[in-house]
Amino acid sequence: MTYLRNVLPRLERFDVTNRYIVLVPAEHWDQYEAYSSDYLRIETVSPPGGALGRAIWEQTLLRSFVRRNRIGVMVSLGNFAVLGTRVPQILFSRNELYFSGEFEKDLKRRGQQRTLLSHRLKSRFARASIRQAQINVAPTAAFADGMRRSDGLSDIRFEILPFGFDANLFTGGEARLSNKQLTLLGADEDCLRLLYVSHYNYFRNFETLIRALPAIREKVWRAEKKDVRLVLTTDIRQGAVYDGYDSTGAANLIDELGVRNSIAMLGPVDYDALYRLYGMCDLFVCPSYSESFGHPLVEAMALGVPLVSAHLPVHREVCGDAALYFNVFDETELAEKAALVLTDADLARTLRERGLERSKQFSWDQHVRKLIRLIERCLPYRTAISTVFPTPRNQPEQPER
Repeated sequence: MTYLRNVLPRLERFDVTNRYIVLVPAEHWDQYEAYSSDYLRIETVSPPGGALGRAIWEQTLLRSFVRRNRIGVMVSLGNFAVLGTRVPQILFSRNELYFSGEFEKDLKRRGQQRTLLSHRLKSRFARASIRQAQINVAPTAAFADGMRRSDGLSDIRFEILPFGFDANLFTGGEARLSNKQLTLLGADEDCLRLLYVSHYNYFRNFETLIRALPAIREKVWRAEKKDVRLVLTTDIRQGAVYDGYDSTGAANLIDELGVRNSIAMLGPVDYDALYRLYGMCDLFVCPSYSESFGHPLVEAMALGVPLVSAHLPVHREVCGDAALYFNVFDETELAEKAALVLTDADLARTLRERGLERSKQFSWDQHVRKLIRLIERCLPYRTAISTVFPTPRNQPEQPER
């Protein structure tokens, strides 16, 4: 939703030559209805539930839809392409997990054999999709380099197309945090708040952040005589499973360390109210060990929240000198860096200023203009394959653009 709500209005503004059909889940129709126009048609789909059901739908019914509507170019936003089709595809690879050895090791360490098998199947499908696509898109050069280092992809060219950020749209919502969330935050308390925006999963590396929390609190208390509260947009508890990720281990760690009362678990926060949450926090921390871009990093920079981030090439490409970095699984270094920013006003101000400046590099206008150029590059290819595979008699020779 975040992607399309920024891209769709700009498609119509910047491209009045081509016509677009956008397929969205039926339950999200009300989110997109307003974008419908003469050039942009919104259609709803209801693929069968689960990853397997969706994959079957994409390789069968979606293929029929493309043929029936004489689509000239397909833009696939979610890692997987339609295999064996003659229609040129622009494929957005967005999930670094499919190329992450660290994630495989993590699943093995947790004994998640079923999830590991599913992950390997999806990884093979993602690689086959990259081979199928005429144009492959990655949001960062670091992520593209990582994919090229994967088995069988060393010869693939990736177009680097960073995601954008629209501060006016992001901060224009009227939604507010709930009273319960404000109470959990301790809105009226004089404490420092350390924010991490993410639903629960393994690769977000919550455990390293949780292990660092006692040392962060101790260091800040010694320097500032203030308490620190970790703010999460999820709920880590025993038995809670999110998209197959069991948070029980992290919940047990919280209880072992005795820090549950120092963590504000807000649960999901309405996207239109998210900017208000950033505004209430003093530091953003991103401990993730796998990332292809990192939208919350850009959001935090744009809203003037200083950053401490895991030392990943992707994070460095996005944040540059607007963050302090720590080795991914080193909770001691994380605690040192976080406490330093929370207790050094000059450093926090410097990171805040650098972040505000760096966030200006991420433009949805630039993103959409380049996307349109990539689409135009595919159209001559579609014309060329039509001469090799002629359309049946009495049908138009050229596909609708």
